[in-house]
Amino acid sequence: MPTLGHTEMKRANVASEPTWLEIAVEVAAIDTDVAADILRQACPGGVAIQSASRYELDSDSYVADGDALALVCGYLPAGQDSERLRRSLRLAMRAAPLEHPPRWRRVRRLREESWSDSWKKHFGVQRHGRALVVKPSWTRYRLKGGDIVIEIDPGMAFGTGQHPTTAMCLRALEEQLLKGADVLDLGCGSGILAIAAAKLGATHVLALDLDPNAVRATRENAAANGVADLVGVREGTLEGGGGPFDVIVANISGLTLERLAADLARSLGPGGSLITSGFLDDAVVGLSNALEGTGLTIVKVIDDGVWRAIIART
Repeated sequence: MPTLGHTEMKRANVASEPTWLEIAVEVAAIDTDVAADILRQACPGGVAIQSASRYELDSDSYVADGDALALVCGYLPAGQDSERLRRSLRLAMRAAPLEHPPRWRRVRRLREESWSDSWKKHFGVQRHGRALVVKPSWTRYRLKGGDIVIEIDPGMAFGTGQHPTTAMCLRALEEQLLKGADVLDLGCGSGILAIAAAKLGATHVLALDLDPNAVRATRENAAANGVADLVGVREGTLEGGGGPFDVIVANISGLTLERLAADLARSLGPGGSLITSGFLDDAVVGLSNALEGTGLTIVKVIDDGVWRAIIART
């Protein structure tokens, strides 16, 4: 799954042309990952996703709004091929299985120094639940009493807390995790959920992912957040065994979760909590049935725009 605030930055080696083009398109939240993948194929300067936010009075902060439009920006060097690439991007977007038509913004020209900082404006401070605060390293933040800060910079392994599925998992972790818990983060991505679990009081967290980039990013982010001694990171899947865990959090596709339902249930200890997300409303019934078929009890279904999360217990 994707994680929303989802960003991949790859600096292009263009010595003769210091000017960049910012290609921006507005899409529905459900279409964000597809649009970003299309732009990523043609934009060597990187892709940034700006998820819309809404203000929550209770937390006095802005959180991701899963119902609103998202802005997807791609960066490519200006040159003879740029017009051809832009036409190709529009054709690819037109042929893509999007739920709603995209709306293109006017192309912007950026100098080298402007490009190097322009994508940073898409990433600010996000508050999740009562205490969790996610921020990039370049942003200053004035702590409030009880704040737990997670510092994550956008990179090749997605997951900066901006995507609604990640946000729901963060809030659920804060609700479900007790101090001293043993936690599994399945499909760890950037490691944001594993880091959150460690900072919320877990004694040990195992982070698993099939992507070696995600494994590397999780190790680096855990070290940067001072929890490397609590977070063990491994390339692999749950099918290799493990546990029992007090809490399992899995932000991956609904079909994968259904396939792993029995393994997830076996890996939970008595009274353990399973937090799942990464799927839309149409996957809730099938996944709920699969989890209940293993003996788990569905505690809650959470919604954020078009995205859903399910919390179950043994």
